[in-house]
Amino acid sequence: MCRTDSAGISFVDMARQPGQSLPTIRDVARLAGVSKTTASDALQSRGRVSKETRARVEEAATKLGYTPHAGARDLTRQRSEVIGLLVGDFYDPFNAEFTAHLEHQAAANGFRVLLATAGPDLSGEETAISNLLEHRVAALILIAYTGGDAQLRSIGSHTQVVSVGYNGSVGTAIGLDDVTGARMAVDHLLELRHRRIAYVSGTILAPATDAARIAGYRAALRSAKVDSGAGLLCNVGPRDDPERMGSVRELLQSPDRPTAFFAASDITAIEVMSEALELGLQVPDDLSIVGFDNMMLASVPMISLTTIAQPVDELARLSIKAVMDGLNGSPPKPTLLEPTLVVRRSSAPAPIDDTLAYSRDEVPSGPHAR
Repeated sequence: MCRTDSAGISFVDMARQPGQSLPTIRDVARLAGVSKTTASDALQSRGRVSKETRARVEEAATKLGYTPHAGARDLTRQRSEVIGLLVGDFYDPFNAEFTAHLEHQAAANGFRVLLATAGPDLSGEETAISNLLEHRVAALILIAYTGGDAQLRSIGSHTQVVSVGYNGSVGTAIGLDDVTGARMAVDHLLELRHRRIAYVSGTILAPATDAARIAGYRAALRSAKVDSGAGLLCNVGPRDDPERMGSVRELLQSPDRPTAFFAASDITAIEVMSEALELGLQVPDDLSIVGFDNMMLASVPMISLTTIAQPVDELARLSIKAVMDGLNGSPPKPTLLEPTLVVRRSSAPAPIDDTLAYSRDEVPSGPHAR
C-alpha cells in the first residue's frame, strides 16, 4: 500500500512485523531516494546535505522506525561515546540519584551511560566490569568499588578509570572525606549530650568506605573520652535476609540501649528508624538517629533525617570532568570533597536519664530538653 505524506513523499507501508529484521541505513536511503552516504550524513548532521534532503531522510527514518547503530557509529568516529558505570546495589537510593546526575552530565558532553550493577552483596563486580569492557566503553566510572588495584591496573592500561568512593592507585579518585563526615555526625550527637552512641553499617557499603566512617566515629568518641565498645557496633544484613535487622533490634531492646544511632547511610538510618518505631520508641524523644548521604528521601517531613550530605551532583560533575580531561590527555587529579552536616528533626538532646553524669548546669535546656 502506498501513501503520500505532507511533504509530498510517497511511502510504502513498511510497518515491521514480528520476526522481521531491524531497518538499516540502506533501507532509509532507499526509501528516501538517496545514497547510503547521504542518508548517514543527513542523520548525523554532517556534510553538505540540503534542508529538503535532510527532511526527507529524517521522515524516512521515522516511518521505518530506524535507530542508528551506536557501535557502528563509534567505529566510524574511531571513538566510543559510551561511558561504563558500575554501581553496587541499585536499591540504594544514593546510587540511583548519582546515576541520574551522571547521565545528565554525560549527555551534556555528548556521551551516553551504560549501567551495570554488582548486586546486593557486591559479589558481581568483576563480571560487571568485564561486561562493560566488552562494549568498548570510552571510560569506566566505578562507584564504591570493593576490589583491589590488581584488576584496575589491567583495565587502566587501555581504558580510563574514575573511582568514586575508592582511593586506589589507578585512574582518578573522586570522593568525600568519610572520616571527617563521620566525626561531624558523632560530634553533633555528643553536643546533644548523647554518650551511648551506636554505629550501624550495612552490606550496601563498600568495605573501605565503611572502615573510614567507623574510624571517624571512633575518633570523635575518643576525643570526647566516650566509650566506643564493640557492643555498640552493629550491622544490617543483606537485603534478602529476613533477620537482617536482628543486631539492631537486639541493641534497641537491651536494658542499656543507646540513646543515639549513627548509620553509615541514609537508607540504613531509615531502617533503624522503622525498627525503633515498631518497638514503640519515638524519634527523637527516645532515640536520635543520624544518617549519611542526604538522599532526597531524607528530607521528607515524616522522616526528616539529620544526615551528612554528599554533594551527589558535584560528584557526578567531577566524574564526567575527569573522563573528559583524561580523554584529552590530562593527568589524573584526585579530588576529596568536604562533607556538610544537615540538621533535621531526627536528632535532639539526650533524654534526662542519660545526662545524670553531668552537673545540673550542664543538662541541656531549650525546646528539645527533657
